[in-house]
Amino acid sequence: MGQVRLMGLYASDHPDVPRMKGLHLFHFMLSNCSQRVRFGLEEKGLDWTSHHLNLLEREHMTPDYVRINPKGVVPTLVHDGQVVIESNDILGYLDERFPAPPLSPAGPEARRGMQERIAAASDVQGAIKVLSHELLFRPFRKMDETDVAYFREHHPDPTLADFVRDYAEEGPGWQRRVETAQAEMAAALDALDAALGESDWLSGEAFGLADVSWVVNAHRLSQAQYPLDRWPRFAAWYARVAARPAFDRAIASYR
Repeated sequence: MGQVRLMGLYASDHPDVPRMKGLHLFHFMLSNCSQRVRFGLEEKGLDWTSHHLNLLEREHMTPDYVRINPKGVVPTLVHDGQVVIESNDILGYLDERFPAPPLSPAGPEARRGMQERIAAASDVQGAIKVLSHELLFRPFRKMDETDVAYFREHHPDPTLADFVRDYAEEGPGWQRRVETAQAEMAAALDALDAALGESDWLSGEAFGLADVSWVVNAHRLSQAQYPLDRWPRFAAWYARVAARPAFDRAIASYR
């Protein structure tokens, strides 16, 4: 198996990867990290080939896919045989390789500010996952010890089996996860709501990568009926981004 490199680049030994010309995205319709990359692709106006993996059928855990993405997660971008993993790294890669239209500010200080917001979106990914399962998925997605055993045997990340165990048990371990996620999310939204008092966009003076990165989190929270009205500037920003045609193509109407 290849070695993970910096900034999401990965040297895969899968025989099909070198033959993938153009942009190929391995993704799942409902994955918010997949939505993030689809939104970026649509904002850039890029043509791409879809490789849809059904996470509910555990297609991301197959040995074949793990040779492409060793973490066994989506999304994965393949561009002319180069594998790129991690959704925010994929966005940065796309903006560098396909600079028009630009989704990053020109000045170094503004770029640093945007990168800090993107890092904040990455930091709350675990919280989004917990809140998604607790507030949105639980009514129709039950798990038990057989699921825990399957993840332990087949998924390359052992912490995912721990997550499934806590979710299935609904005990103190899961409650701690939920409480931590609630606190982390509230703190992040407090900071973003304050920042949006100075600019209409999270990326600076214009729409950019930080807005792409964060809107999928806002969308997931909205679907879970999270009280976004507690952060009125953030809620208004979400409405602005969600009105963009690329958002509809990549997320709202994507099938």
